[in-house]
Amino acid sequence: MQRMESRSPKSRFCQMCRFDPIFFLIGIFFAASTVSGQGIIPGDGFSAGWKKAGPVRTFIKQDLFNHIDGGAELYLEFGFVKLAVQPYTNGKAELGLEAYEMESPAAALGIYLIQAGRETGWPEIKARNSSEDAQIAAVKGLFFVKINNFEGGGGVKPAMIALINTVLAGVAADPSADPFAVLPLEGRIPGTERLIRGPVGLQPYFTFGEGDILGLGGKIFAVLADYREDDGTSSTRLIIDYGTPAPASAVFENLRTNLDPYLTIIETQPRSFVFRDYQRKFGRAALGERVLEIRFKLSRRPAALLPLSAF
Repeated sequence: MQRMESRSPKSRFCQMCRFDPIFFLIGIFFAASTVSGQGIIPGDGFSAGWKKAGPVRTFIKQDLFNHIDGGAELYLEFGFVKLAVQPYTNGKAELGLEAYEMESPAAALGIYLIQAGRETGWPEIKARNSSEDAQIAAVKGLFFVKINNFEGGGGVKPAMIALINTVLAGVAADPSADPFAVLPLEGRIPGTERLIRGPVGLQPYFTFGEGDILGLGGKIFAVLADYREDDGTSSTRLIIDYGTPAPASAVFENLRTNLDPYLTIIETQPRSFVFRDYQRKFGRAALGERVLEIRFKLSRRPAALLPLSAF
């Protein structure tokens, strides 16, 4: 940066240092953004012989389409803030770091669970993770972090672990409660728990109707998991807490009125209805005070007036 020259440097200095609350807040914002994003990116030497290969690249909000064109919608729906991408090399070996900052720990966990699939964690990694020789995926606090091994072999595993642990050491842990505590434990199949925040995330599991028919709006989290049934089959249970009765009731009535045409309502009550899908499996939507619970992919027809599982 070029130094400014002035005939009266003391006067110029005093004018520049005069406190301005607006510029002070702007400065705090940009400083926080730098620390929360690029501040966790390791430099050279996180493991012997490894160095940064070029500058860090940063993607903010809609810029994410320039990095992952096919999957950006899901990240944005969950609450994407910023992505920092940094490659590293050691001779011919190359690792790629991707650190996704999300707007909340629940958003980071939601993305991680969808991306991780069936978790296969490495115990050396100091956070929840799903890992293999080609890639590490981990979640901690506001961050979903990936390490990509572009060679695919296991020879760089120690460096991958060193890199991810160095990143995670700079991320604050999440002290918040388990978002899946509202799902009943009895019959729940471990590892099937998922967070949903809109139609993009819901689509792989079921279609209830067009658009954001559950009224999540990228703001409310639904929780979902598979359950074992008494007849040996499995079903899926989804619970949404809307916080107050009015939106829960509005979504329930909209769901009943605009249910997907491939779903047939076969029984209805004031606060619940039973439906059958195109595979001749059954489902049930029930409204609590502020909660909507939907069970689907049931092999046997449920009663319309069964009590809610939670709240």
